[in-house]
Amino acid sequence: MGDSLPRLLARLRDPVVRDLAWALASPNLLAATPLAPGNDWYRTLLGQYQSRLLALDAAPGILHAHCRPYRRLGQYFEALWRFFLLDHDRFQLLAYDWQQVVAGTTLGAFDFIVWDKQLQRIEHWEVAVKFYLITNPGTACGDARGVNPRDRLRHKLEHMLHHQLRLSQHPQVGERLHRLGLMPNNHRLILKGRLYYPRSCRLFLCEQGERGQWGTELPDPSFEPQQKLGWLTGGRHCERLASRQNYRSGNGDWYIRVDREWLDSQG
Repeated sequence: MGDSLPRLLARLRDPVVRDLAWALASPNLLAATPLAPGNDWYRTLLGQYQSRLLALDAAPGILHAHCRPYRRLGQYFEALWRFFLLDHDRFQLLAYDWQQVVAGTTLGAFDFIVWDKQLQRIEHWEVAVKFYLITNPGTACGDARGVNPRDRLRHKLEHMLHHQLRLSQHPQVGERLHRLGLMPNNHRLILKGRLYYPRSCRLFLCEQGERGQWGTELPDPSFEPQQKLGWLTGGRHCERLASRQNYRSGNGDWYIRVDREWLDSQG
């Protein structure tokens, strides 16, 4: 049995290896989401892969080279998962970012088509990492928005569940998958990230999920501003502060400061 994720992160020194461990084993963004694996599934993956993570921490060059081209957070997160699938002998990556074009129209793309050797089946995985600020915890998705207020949790979840994860049900796409022997037997929605709540909030959308706080004031000096790729586990100091800035404290607390324009967009 391996370490818990917090204990393992405390042992790992390389920021990209830490991010890989977090990508694998952090909890689901939301509780009881359809098609999302249980958090025990992530912990099992971490246990199976922990010795490899420790080896990568000692010699992370291959992981760094794999992730170096990806500077956008969503692409970086996908690259971490792709490295894991290529590197772990339990899985065979059959297709990645596979665009589906029918009659000249792009219907969508499969993030990952995977052969799970342990379960002996083909699976379709859609993966994403998102960070949302909660303005009304009493509603179903908490009126959750990103630092870009047009980015809504409700829209993202609906798109992943009702479009991306149903792509194989399109007749022409399904026929293609059957012909190639790639029709998935199972689907997984891997949606990770962090929800940020007002400082006085005590009602949380997901008790097990990662969370931080948000507000308009600067945090105390123990909080360090993070570059965008530092939003997973920290350790990437940002010199130029944005008007909407994410911070992490030395003891692992998270805080996003927003500006008046963001607040006004909530009306």
